[in-house]
Amino acid sequence: MFKHLERLAAVANLSEANRVAYDKAVDRFYVSRIYEEDMQDRVENAMREGREKGMQEGREEGIKEGIKEGKLETAKKMKSLGVSTDIIVEATGLSLEEIAEL
Repeated sequence: MFKHLERLAAVANLSEANRVAYDKAVDRFYVSRIYEEDMQDRVENAMREGREKGMQEGREEGIKEGIKEGKLETAKKMKSLGVSTDIIVEATGLSLEEIAEL
């Protein structure tokens, strides 16, 4: 506590020119802290948004792949049951080439 009071007294005893320079330096310090905190918040927000976007894209891609695999499994089962290729194409939406590869 005494060290803090000593620093306050030292500032109070500055000449007017030195006091102005001191006040400007303190202002610059606080502005730079505010800027750094703002930039850190922006970076954190951008990273969080990027992660969320990546996760959403991953989920969407996974759903698409799952639907495609389901269609292929259905087509394979229909093909093994002797269902005509035209009906399999109509039922699954797969192409003739995809069904032929099964």
